Amino acid sequence: MNKQETKEKLRNKIIAVIRCEDSKKAKLIANTIIETGIDVLEITFTVKGAPELIKELKAENPKAVIGAGTVITLDQAKEALNSGADFIVSPCTIEEIGAFCREHNIFCSMAAATSTEAYNSHKYGSDVVKLFPGEYINPGIIKGIKAPMPFIDMMPTGGVDNNNIKAWFDNGAFAVGVGGHLTKGIDETNLDVLRARCEALINAAK
Repeated sequence: MNKQETKEKLRNKIIAVIRCEDSKKAKLIANTIIETGIDVLEITFTVKGAPELIKELKAENPKAVIGAGTVITLDQAKEALNSGADFIVSPCTIEEIGAFCREHNIFCSMAAATSTEAYNSHKYGSDVVKLFPGEYINPGIIKGIKAPMPFIDMMPTGGVDNNNIKAWFDNGAFAVGVGGHLTKGIDETNLDVLRARCEALINAAK
């Protein structure tokens, strides 16, 4: 997919962020989340063998959108592209990553926490600006930034949960990224808890 096609698939979506060291556990969690109805996943580079996992998940779940997260070097961006990742997310704004994504027409989201950072993230290549860390940001920031800069779309990540997900969307979030709220404490013994968390989050967003 090109970046515009990916952007349309991400609109109004919950993006499940998978962040754990063990690749086998990450894959189990990812597949469970997809089965439960959240079909956009961000596999972070903190997962060992993240590029290989992205390839596997895409092959096994062709209808899902699978991207790479915590991309902080150009080499990681290249690995993500070679793995077939549908998008690239960074926890900060890195000019060379933004330029790489533009050159290869792959959706990019780099982080910001202020209006100046949001503008720079957009300027250097973000198709949607990642608001991060979301737990320290009020949902009203989106309306505040979009008033003078309506061309900037934003995606909060971190701290999004059942209690505030609707507020984020009501304030204009393009999408939301959710990690620990879904996956904290989850392993192969309690996947039913993960399924319940996914269902509750989906319902809370309505």
